[in-house]
Amino acid sequence: MNIKKVTFSEAIAKPPALPGTRTSCPHFLRIFGRDVRAPRGFAIVPSVALLLLSCFVACQKEASQTDGLLKGESQTSGHVLSGSAASPVKIEVFSDLQCSGCREFFIRTIQPILKDYQDKVSVVYHEFPLSFHQHSRPAARYVAAANKLGRRQALSVYESIFNDQAYWASDGRLEDSVSKALSSEDFMRVGQILRDANALEEINETIEKELQIGMRKGVNSTPTIFVSYDGKEQKVEGVPSYQVMKQFLDRMAK
Repeated sequence: MNIKKVTFSEAIAKPPALPGTRTSCPHFLRIFGRDVRAPRGFAIVPSVALLLLSCFVACQKEASQTDGLLKGESQTSGHVLSGSAASPVKIEVFSDLQCSGCREFFIRTIQPILKDYQDKVSVVYHEFPLSFHQHSRPAARYVAAANKLGRRQALSVYESIFNDQAYWASDGRLEDSVSKALSSEDFMRVGQILRDANALEEINETIEKELQIGMRKGVNSTPTIFVSYDGKEQKVEGVPSYQVMKQFLDRMAK
């Protein structure tokens, strides 16, 4: 399967802006390998992003043996937060829990999608901790441990860790965020999992596997999103808004 790349990239200096808001960071739109710069102080027009995101639906792509392997890998890895293999649309997110853009995307876009589309959209999160984020890997371990208890527990930990990012990112005190996301019993079970040498080794290996899958799929920044529909896959880098995604999903997730 050939993947046509469409990139929404922003300067890292400031968190991504919501559609319609102003920002001092330049925006770039990569179309067929060419960067187009938007005027300073304005976000990319959502309708343009929607057009680019939707274009893959009409494009026919031939699968290759290597791409088939990657597709199989991505389907059996990651944390499934909603939907199933039967969902008409699949959104895969390679995310770093200490990344401000990942937090923005989860809170502003993914949470409304989880609420509004449920089983119509399969949302799968892959841990992609960046080396320069000191506490992102420990955070990924907490999510992986919670995922062993169930989808509900994993989602609760994601929500709490992202909401509290400004606090634990400075001192690494993730326990407070995780404890308030879980029942006392589940929090104790997560602690037991992380203290078990074999379980911890398995979690570390899973994170490394996620990193390798991401790199083979061309992930070099977070968040990176792959949207799949009807056997086609589109790569998006950046933070598409819920308004943009909703227009696409209302047509495709039926």
